[in-house]
Amino acid sequence: MKIYIAVINDRHTDTEPYPFSTAEAAIGYARKCAHEYARDAEDVEEEPLEGWLYYATYSGEGDSVWVVEKELDQPGEPE
Repeated sequence: MKIYIAVINDRHTDTEPYPFSTAEAAIGYARKCAHEYARDAEDVEEEPLEGWLYYATYSGEGDSVWVVEKELDQPGEPE
């Protein structure tokens, strides 16, 4: 089963993952957070990154949000 993880990476709080059942819901949440946490709308910079469904920064200090797709109960290859 695929799940979609929205991650909020803000320097003022712990990095927090939020699981969703659809990519649309996860991306919508991440986008909403980026715009709510940004000081100005112009601070939000969305850019495509290979392997990620969504990525945006919302400050000059590196605060960011992203969405990745994962398979439930299958963590991937051990390193």
